[in-house]
Amino acid sequence: MKHLISIILLLFSINIYSINYSKQKVFIGGNVKAPKTYTIEEISKLPQSTADIHDPYSKNKKVRFQGILLADLFKIHANKNSKRIEIIAINDYKVTIDRSFIEKEKMLLAIKGDGSFLTVKEKGPARIVVPGKGELKEGKLAKEGVNWVWFVRSINFL
Repeated sequence: MKHLISIILLLFSINIYSINYSKQKVFIGGNVKAPKTYTIEEISKLPQSTADIHDPYSKNKKVRFQGILLADLFKIHANKNSKRIEIIAINDYKVTIDRSFIEKEKMLLAIKGDGSFLTVKEKGPARIVVPGKGELKEGKLAKEGVNWVWFVRSINFL
């Protein structure tokens, strides 16, 4: 009986990490030309950028992230008077970021890491990453890591 329960739990845990990402969505709203809900597949068809980043949430492992620059989302969706975005994760964690900071830091809505779609284990299917910081140690992570949003549910232009 213990073996059967172990096998069932193993199969369930494997299933959690093999979610059909085409069903995952990111909502774009707020001060926009028109609201839009994207699947991960649709995001992959938008203009893509890559960034080689030491991922502070994966022991500073170097990862080539791919996705759309948040600055490009501004160009596509935001009304001209939008100056900030509010990013909300599925657990309701939220952060508000100025457009100037987004452009300066080349922030990315990442959907792929090292060529593969991000999994839940990798904090996907969509997450915000910030290139150019190098390796972030524990002391810097508390300050620099606030804009790294995992499991992105919505992006609201303000």
